[in-house]
Amino acid sequence: MRSPFLLALAATSVLAVQVTTVYNFTSGDVDIENSELRPNGHLLLTTFYEGHLYTLNPHTENPQAELVAALPGATGLCGITTIAYEKYAVVGGVRGTYHYDNETVYTVDFSQDATNPVIEKVAHLPTAIMLNGMAAMPKNPHIVLIGDAIRGLLFRVDTTTGVSSIAIQDPQLNATSTSSLPIGVNGLKVTGNYVHFTNSARNTYGRIHVSDDGETFGEVEIIASLNSTVNDWDDFIIDSDGIAYVAQPVDGIARIFLNGTHSVYAGGDGSGIDGPSSVQIASDGYAYVTQGGGSVVKFQLPRNTTLAEGEF
Repeated sequence: MRSPFLLALAATSVLAVQVTTVYNFTSGDVDIENSELRPNGHLLLTTFYEGHLYTLNPHTENPQAELVAALPGATGLCGITTIAYEKYAVVGGVRGTYHYDNETVYTVDFSQDATNPVIEKVAHLPTAIMLNGMAAMPKNPHIVLIGDAIRGLLFRVDTTTGVSSIAIQDPQLNATSTSSLPIGVNGLKVTGNYVHFTNSARNTYGRIHVSDDGETFGEVEIIASLNSTVNDWDDFIIDSDGIAYVAQPVDGIARIFLNGTHSVYAGGDGSGIDGPSSVQIASDGYAYVTQGGGSVVKFQLPRNTTLAEGEF
């Protein structure tokens, strides 16, 4: 049974949060796609700019993005997830129009040197068309699931062996034939034994029961649908109450409850949130939001908001 407290929260409207700009790539060339929090509170940022991966310390007086690496063989980076302490998997390829060539999974390992990570190519997926969101299995984090937004499926990749396979393919993961946006499965997160996903073309948020090893899947369950012709749901994070905070590129940050209730939580005209692409929840109680135009902003979340169990 779901808590009546959650149901009461579901009826709340847009909050007038105070949004603060943390950093902005002033050149205008760097589009941020996704993000991941490091144990030290720094952000890792994947971008569509020359395969560049950046790190950003949002707690300094004048935060500056620092280039980690230009990942070899990639012009655009998408999904990123933690697979061990200070070790991350990143997916990237040569970006085209709704397709990528040379789709590759890399590992970026800071565990021996916090400023000079070891970069490795660990898997090549020649049949992939457009890899997007990626999530690690909580009990086997070297196993990652990656969504292919065009093929409408999830790949399973063992980052230790480099072996990849199609984990699940389902119509609810692909775009509709009439959609003006051909991007199906987009954001991915695994909490407990469920992989949660957004589908940008279908404007849906759903989940699928999955085994600990990422090999066996249940039926696709659609939790919520967005009735919009001008918006879509992108990457997201899930808190310890099972509430998803989702980047909604036109209106800001949506909040989706497991009972399907959803609304814009923070955003709207003049809010300071413009074209969000991903959300992270930090231990300091802030939500850090990346924006496709090349900026990072933050706002305070409700007290005691924490990440779901299974997130690093």
